[in-house]
Amino acid sequence: MEPVASALDAFLRAERNSVPRELLVVNRVIHDLMVAAAARGYDLLVYQPTVDSDGFDLILDDRDRLLPLQLKSVVFGGRAAKWSIHRKLLRPERHEIEWFGFEPSPCGEGRGGGVLLAEVSTDGISVGLSYRYTDLRILTAFWLDLIPVLPQTKARLQRLRSELESQPSGKVALPKTAFVKAKSPEHLLALAGLHSRFENTWPNMLCRLARFEFERQGELPAPLEQTRIALQVDLGSLIDSR
Repeated sequence: MEPVASALDAFLRAERNSVPRELLVVNRVIHDLMVAAAARGYDLLVYQPTVDSDGFDLILDDRDRLLPLQLKSVVFGGRAAKWSIHRKLLRPERHEIEWFGFEPSPCGEGRGGGVLLAEVSTDGISVGLSYRYTDLRILTAFWLDLIPVLPQTKARLQRLRSELESQPSGKVALPKTAFVKAKSPEHLLALAGLHSRFENTWPNMLCRLARFEFERQGELPAPLEQTRIALQVDLGSLIDSR
């Protein structure tokens, strides 16, 4: 009889099992995030669209923010290194377009959503997930050098910015280097700007810094260098850098 470990791993990797694997991942994501929200003392609302035509799989609602979320998954050791994502999902909402240095245009507004990459692993008898996440705020943190990356990665992410700006429709190829790894599902909620035991002021500070840098408007909560350092500390507390 085939060992359980290789059978489970083979099941997860088989292309013919992509639909049940995605169902497994979606349900596990919902479970992990609802438990993470419960640890903060609230029930996270999760909605699923009736059709997958707008580029997202779930909508997360913590009562203060609605977050459209595209889910992607990769089995540990898999070769996938980039994913096709709708521009509109990642582009800023209408009131934030100029804050992030995008050209103001009613047809250019986006959903301000995020992309969650679930990395699937198995020990033979159970399935584990680790999470990588990105959205416009995370990408802006890369663009403003708040998250250190190699020069070639920085160049690729700068090209990604141009690709997002070029037009509101269509898709872009999102590389794995555009994601940050969350320390846990609770840290993931905080990275996504949702309520969590580990939430801090980084999303608000990042928006203020972006508006200051790109639009040359607004005031920072502290001198520029202090604001940058505070953001790096707050983000660093949420990101698994291993």
